Amino acid sequence: MVTLSEDEVALIRSILTALRAIKVRDIDKALVILAKGDRLADKMSR
Repeated sequence: MVTLSEDEVALIRSILTALRAIKVRDIDKALVILAKGDRLADKMSR
């Protein structure tokens, strides 16, 4: 079992709150953008 400090608990709570506010559609858009960036980087490295 891991013991967390008050600062760590506050950080985790704020991250979870932020994640709860993100819409699934926004996550999908971000994944598409990242995938396009990966493909572009692969092409440029060849």
